[in-house]
Amino acid sequence: MAAADAIATELEAFYRRYIEAFNRQETVGFVDYFTHPYAVISGERGVTSVADEQSHRKSFERSMVTLRGRGWVRSGIDSIKAWSLADNLGMIVSDVTRYKADDSVLEKVRACYFLCRADASWKIATITEIRPPHRGPGDVPYP
Repeated sequence: MAAADAIATELEAFYRRYIEAFNRQETVGFVDYFTHPYAVISGERGVTSVADEQSHRKSFERSMVTLRGRGWVRSGIDSIKAWSLADNLGMIVSDVTRYKADDSVLEKVRACYFLCRADASWKIATITEIRPPHRGPGDVPYP
């Protein structure tokens, strides 16, 4: 069990760095947190595959323009729950609040990430949003 706890701790630290990179809007650094290809899974659009780093950079830049256009300035982590699924495979369920410049809440988001360890680094392989009232894997209560 100690190995599982150590992996969960690694995953949580990884996720904190990932959100920091997201907040800095470091396109090149941000895409390094992902496998390529990686997948976004949505109840509305099904599976969207992002094939390579170049496509990912363009997609991230477009997403940031849209998010900033809605008033976003930063995201804060409300909760992280991480599980090891194997020595090189893990899952995270996180709650994030997106804030506007006046510190008002733009929106709250819960997401589930599957990660794999590649070249001694954790990488996001899939992302999916979890929408209330659904709690997602682990039946983690909302903060």
